[in-house]
Amino acid sequence: MNILRAGLRAPAILLIVLCLIAGARSPFPWQAVPAAWALPEYSERSGQGCKTCHASLDGGTLTETGLEYAASGYKWPPEGGFRVLGPIRKPVRLFIGLLHIVAAFMWFGTILYVHILLRPAYAAKGLPHGEMVLGLVSMALVGVTGVLLTVSRIRSLDVLWESRWGALLSIKIVIYFIMVSSALFIVSFVGPKLRRAAVRPGKEVPSVFDPLTLSGYDGKEGRPAYVAFQGKAYDVTGLKLWKGGMHIKHRAGEDLTDALGKAPHGEEKLDGLPVLGAYDSAMKPALRPEQKAFYFIAYMNLALVFLALIVISLWRWGI
Repeated sequence: MNILRAGLRAPAILLIVLCLIAGARSPFPWQAVPAAWALPEYSERSGQGCKTCHASLDGGTLTETGLEYAASGYKWPPEGGFRVLGPIRKPVRLFIGLLHIVAAFMWFGTILYVHILLRPAYAAKGLPHGEMVLGLVSMALVGVTGVLLTVSRIRSLDVLWESRWGALLSIKIVIYFIMVSSALFIVSFVGPKLRRAAVRPGKEVPSVFDPLTLSGYDGKEGRPAYVAFQGKAYDVTGLKLWKGGMHIKHRAGEDLTDALGKAPHGEEKLDGLPVLGAYDSAMKPALRPEQKAFYFIAYMNLALVFLALIVISLWRWGI
């Protein structure tokens, strides 16, 4: 639940900020364009008068030609294949578009928060159920709403390769399928192997912990929560701040020697905690094949998130 709450908090903040940024003129395909100011730049670019695209010389409501001009990425003459008013009515399309953006920011925001702040190592022993459900639901919503919005915007598939707008949409679709395929591969094949290979704590507490042994005491699913600091293993199981094996972005079952040096408090917080034994960091095990696959896909998806944001930026501002 800590991971789920963290995953929800970051996308919510990201959603508010980016919605404010995108409020003036959104690049997303669901947004209708009922009115706009008549800009001399567009008149010079198209070689047409203002009333070609606007109902009056002062701008305001766009004509059907103006809507097609905007939909085609401001190319003159407007490229065909776009629906000015799609089969989905505007209020319904607006709701679907809002759901599309919320789901996308929940998905992308969780990836950015987890991969940059928490780091993928948090799931190297198995995917948390909360994050897995959040990711799958978000991906499904993005896919379903994306299809509906695309159908409401274009008349034929030719638009996807005959216009700049369609080419960028095609790139987004490819990125989506790559990310969904990799996520399903992780959930179906890599995740179960990570869980089966995870170290489970034994009945007897060892006198000397190594990184592999310590990782089994992660505080999850009723397991004890142990941490290491400067060659000693400490028991933090009973502390409220370590409920569920998480404290801020730190995880039980790990060596916190470096992390504690960057924390707002010092090692005095460990005073009075039970010392379980020694900790030997030199016995660090090599990554297993499933762990290597998980790390590769995790950072690949992080790169794809930034690539998708670049595509959206090109959609909005161009070059």
